[in-house]
Amino acid sequence: MVDHHWLRVGSDKEFVPNLDKFGFVYIITNLRNGKAYIGCKQYMHYNRLKEKESDWKTYTGSSKWLNQDIEEIGKKHFKFEIIAEYKNKRSLRYYELYYQMKHNVLAVTLEGSEEHAYYNSRVGGKFYRPVESYKDPEWRKKRKKNAKAKET
Repeated sequence: MVDHHWLRVGSDKEFVPNLDKFGFVYIITNLRNGKAYIGCKQYMHYNRLKEKESDWKTYTGSSKWLNQDIEEIGKKHFKFEIIAEYKNKRSLRYYELYYQMKHNVLAVTLEGSEEHAYYNSRVGGKFYRPVESYKDPEWRKKRKKNAKAKET
């Protein structure tokens, strides 16, 4: 009996993990509206003293918006799929970024709307979706003032 919610991508086959690998890249899809999330998860947490299994079996992504939707409409309305497993942290992070960029998670919108097609608000943990509507005149004044101070 399966003790997690993960499936093989593109099928309804139960995912059987290879715990010799470091972790996996996944996609979680809202079955009601098609909105998705691409991320990665490692199987174990490591520190100098010991290793401990992560919460990968029950993990539902790190997006607060995704988790709000899961809470509101129920986990049964989401599909949790493993894209691929990777043997080390470097490969895991690389392929998480690869799939996020391949699917253009920061820019693509749901067909016929202006709503983002992905819950992701950043890729590779570093590059963020722009906030076009944010304008803070006080911040701009401070930035200009600091730049002038550095010039002198």
